[in-house]
Order: sequence, then structure tokens, then C-alpha cells
Amino acid sequence: MKKNRGTLIAVIVLLLISVYFLFFKNSFSTLGLKDNEFAVTDTAAITKIVMADMQGKQMTLTRISGGQWKVNNKYGVRSDAINTLLYTIKMVTVKTPIDPHIWDHIIKGLATNSTKVDIYTGGKGDEKIKSYYVGDQTNDHMGTYMLQVNPRNDENMKQPYITYIPGFDGFLSTRYFVSEDGWRDRTVFRYYPNEIKSITLNYALPDHSFTITAIAKNKYTVENPVTHQALANFDTMAVRQYLTYYQFVSWEAVSTIDKKDSIIGSTPICIMDVKDTLGNLTNIRLYNRKAPENAIAKYGKDYKYDPDRLYALINGKDFVLIQYFVFGKLLQDPSYFVHKR
Repeated sequence: MKKNRGTLIAVIVLLLISVYFLFFKNSFSTLGLKDNEFAVTDTAAITKIVMADMQGKQMTLTRISGGQWKVNNKYGVRSDAINTLLYTIKMVTVKTPIDPHIWDHIIKGLATNSTKVDIYTGGKGDEKIKSYYVGDQTNDHMGTYMLQVNPRNDENMKQPYITYIPGFDGFLSTRYFVSEDGWRDRTVFRYYPNEIKSITLNYALPDHSFTITAIAKNKYTVENPVTHQALANFDTMAVRQYLTYYQFVSWEAVSTIDKKDSIIGSTPICIMDVKDTLGNLTNIRLYNRKAPENAIAKYGKDYKYDPDRLYALINGKDFVLIQYFVFGKLLQDPSYFVHKR
């Protein structure tokens, strides 16, 4: 009797082991490889995202620390863009399968017009955990065609899907863009007033130029940078107000104008030098931009120069467009700091 009971227990144990390997082990081995699971729920673990389009353009986003990212290991990344992408990666969901009769048609479309997305984790971003193609939007613009790729061997899955984000009306392909300039952080200045050591604006007219220097907490000098003549009885509150304008200043877009060299070779309308308390210097040279053709229709006036935008050369490297709406409040002259009666 005891022998039979021992045999029965052994059979039950072997059966349980078989069930484990058949169901649980297999489910773990295929984790993340299901062709309808696009989302990565733990986006905090993502350390690298590589995207490439069908025209051969590739871009890499790498997490440096915390919420800081770099694009192609060169520039900081726009926080709004990376936050939107990570949210999309986390929330993307299958809306509906695609009719098997049109699989080939959809896959051919993905082969010619899509973005390949590879997502990595690990200290050095060395483990690819998710891979898929992001294609065009559906006809109703409420879904996006996607096809999963096996991250282990880079083989395409068979079945494409229509994906979406629950609660969002629109398509997702525009969030997976492959453009270094598009991903770049466009911040020029991000200073609290007490982080600024000095600001100098040199205009073509020397009398309009000025230098503000912080000499102690809430104590400043204001002088002409050419003659070094001090501005007497200036309004300290006006200086403090002016310094707050540097808390968040950004450029609009990289300029692709053909006449870049001739513009840089001309006389700038203003040269800005901003030094922080750590000794970092930002140099900006501002240039007029030819008025757009629609200036008369827009303003009813024949402007020679664009009333909305300027060209700017930042630190001798980045030639960009800036807006008067953003930079205009910085372009003051000494009269701004004089006591108003």
C-alpha cells in the first residue's frame, strides 16, 4: 500500500513538473515576442531608442541620466518630444487585427514607407527588448499600421496590426520621427537670475549698448561696454526684472538658407554675451532677415526686414531662426534701466 502511494506521489510530482515546463517555462521564453504586444510598460528601464526610416536616415536617442537624453550622442533632447515618445511606447495598443487577405499589401507598404524602431534596456543599452515597424495612418486617421519584429533574430512577424492609444484620436507615426534637428533641445538660456554673472549687448550704435555685472547678491553695475561709463542711478528692480527674461529662451528652427556664409560675414545688428556664475559663456550674433513675400498682405506695410524673425549664430556653430516674440524682451537699451518717473 505504501509502495503504491509512493508511486502515485512520484507520478503527481512528474506531472506537475511537466505542466510547469509546458506552460510556465514556455510562456517565459516567449515573453515579449507575441506579435500583438507593442507596448513597453516600464519605460524608465529604457536606455536607448534607435529609429531608422526607409530612406536610410537613422537616429539614436540615449538616456544619459534621470530624464536627460542625447540625440546621436551630440545634443540634448527636447523634453516634450522624448516624453511624448516614451508615453507612446508605453501606451500603444492593438486596435484591431488586419484582414489576412491584405497582409501582403500592408507589409509591402511598410517595406517602402515606415520607421523601424528598436528599444533597448541595460546599463549600456545592450539588450534589445522590442522592435517594430511604424507605418502610415489608416484612411480614417484614427489608427497606425505596425508590424512587430523578433528582437532576438530581427525576423519580421507575419501579422501586421492597426494600433492606437486609448483615448487619443489620431495616428502615431509623427511621434516616431527621424530628424536630428527635430529632436534637438532648442534652449539657448535657462537661467535663474542668481545664476547669471554678466550680460553684454553690443549694438551697431554704441550708445545703445550695455553690460550688466552681478557684484553681489542683488547688487549690480550697469555700464557702457565701449566707453566703460557707468549708468548712474539705474533702477535695480528693472535690472532684476530684466534678468528674469533669461529663465527660458529658445530658438525656433535650424536655418537652411543658401546665403548663410554671406549673412554671417555681414555686420550683426547685435552681439550678445551671457556668462553664468560657473564661467560658461554663450555668444549670440543676431542678423536681420529679409522680409517674407507676404509681409504686405500680412501687415499692410512693405517691410525691408522680417518683423517676426531674425537669424542667429550661436557660439559660432548653430545658425538658427529666432522669434522677436521670444527674444524681443532681451533686446533692450540702457533707457530700460533708468528710473521711470
